[in-house]
Amino acid sequence: MNPPLLSVERLQIDAEGARGAAPTPILRGVSFVVQPGETVGVLGASGSGKTSLALSLLGLLPPALTARGRVLFEGHELLAASRGARRALRGRRLSIVFQEPLTALNPRMRVGVQVAEMACAHGERDARRAMQGAVDMLGRVGLAEAEVRAQRYPHELSGGERQRVLLAMALLLDPALLIADEPTSALDVTVQAQVLQLLHAQQRERGMALLLVSHDLGVIATSCERTIVLHDGLVVEDVPTHQFLSAPEHAQARALVDAVRPAVRSA
Repeated sequence: MNPPLLSVERLQIDAEGARGAAPTPILRGVSFVVQPGETVGVLGASGSGKTSLALSLLGLLPPALTARGRVLFEGHELLAASRGARRALRGRRLSIVFQEPLTALNPRMRVGVQVAEMACAHGERDARRAMQGAVDMLGRVGLAEAEVRAQRYPHELSGGERQRVLLAMALLLDPALLIADEPTSALDVTVQAQVLQLLHAQQRERGMALLLVSHDLGVIATSCERTIVLHDGLVVEDVPTHQFLSAPEHAQARALVDAVRPAVRSA
């Protein structure tokens, strides 16, 4: 059997205590794997540690948080890697789409330049070629009149268009694993469905794995082969999604399903 693409072993994330107090655990011994091409959902309420988990995989935790354990991605140990080694992987082999495009994008830069910078950061020296690649990718993720919109600033685009810009940045260098951290929570229902369809179309085209982080069980139910449920920093479920929806074992998992059971059953 081939080794997993991503293997997280006993991941512990702690927030430093105020005025010498003991650290506060955010994640407590989290372990799971993601296979190549697999779609895995990470589900949990606010404060369960979902976003901290996602950021830790890319080495983007804020200074007040520290991570321990073992994270292997394509054979690379991420937690112990140098900043340079993590930067070399981030964007090229391991990418993320953030929740709120307006805070993730630079408001002073045209969006095409921001996408092109991803290629330049990973070795592309021809600025014109980088920009053309950015425009092509913006078109591939469904941004209408991509060449025109590439010249606009983030505030000149709609929420759905800005999310497509983030997706273009994340997909530009053909990553093996895309982490999507609440990628549709700021969008209306119609645009949410379009973005999810786009994510899965790109996943099928590229054969990449997708780790979809969400508090929305409906999104997970319709999108993921496997569901990991986080509660109070612990993994309380890690099973195929159909099994989770039909027979959740942990009390918190049952509460999540019962709260929206008619909707997820129809999904």
